[in-house]
Amino acid sequence: MRSTNIRNTITLMAPLKTPRRFLFIASIGNPRPYRSTRHSAGHLLLDALIPHLLPRIPLVSTAPGHKPPGKALFYETWHSPSLMNVSGRKLVRELQRWLSTTQTNVLERVVQPGLVGVVPGANNDNSDAAASLSWERRGVDPHTLNHFHPTLVILHDELEAPLGKVRMKRGGPESASLRGHRGLISVMEQLKAKKLYPPPAQSPGGGLSVVRIGVGIGRPDSREKGSVADYVLTEMNARELAAVRAAVGPVLDILEDELYRETEPVMPRG
Repeated sequence: MRSTNIRNTITLMAPLKTPRRFLFIASIGNPRPYRSTRHSAGHLLLDALIPHLLPRIPLVSTAPGHKPPGKALFYETWHSPSLMNVSGRKLVRELQRWLSTTQTNVLERVVQPGLVGVVPGANNDNSDAAASLSWERRGVDPHTLNHFHPTLVILHDELEAPLGKVRMKRGGPESASLRGHRGLISVMEQLKAKKLYPPPAQSPGGGLSVVRIGVGIGRPDSREKGSVADYVLTEMNARELAAVRAAVGPVLDILEDELYRETEPVMPRG
């Protein structure tokens, strides 16, 4: 049964299904003065994505005293403050913080006990809610979430791909080439150094998953030396920015599918 209080309170639902996974959504690019360049398309994509996430996945804590009220439970967003080629160190440090706090403060203290509600307006016929009601019709009983299932989602620019084209790849270089992308290489090197990915075979729930989402920025006309650097460090024009923002729809679909994805069983080695 549902009980709805005043408009600005959380809607309580019992029983409420919840996603299987938790997402750390990180963008890599360059800081100012290169924040609006093609090489920072991942940042620009995350900027455009953030306002649509909570309407699409409107699940928040109802735990007494849980702060801040209305904070999303199943995902966190983060823009890398580093230069692209050295993105890995700070990203992985922030990821480790998130892994620890999400397992203890969110999964164990909020989600598993079923202290999950829906933000006001989630039932309204707006574009985000109408696009998907997965929070109502998908998911599992939170009491059955015996393991923490985290996914690192990396948003980045995709050189050579058509402008605004979304390309999703799962895993690291062992499953799909990084295509010389120095930001992705930096992240994957740090994940390996910290033994986060590939996860050990004995990791509960299968360990950390990685999803790479690239948004196309096209390609330079010239193949002369330095043309690629000049191209990626050029600011996006209005048409290019619109193409990146239009990629939000496909990216939301990818993120939602990942949230509800069934976790593969851990297969013993040997």
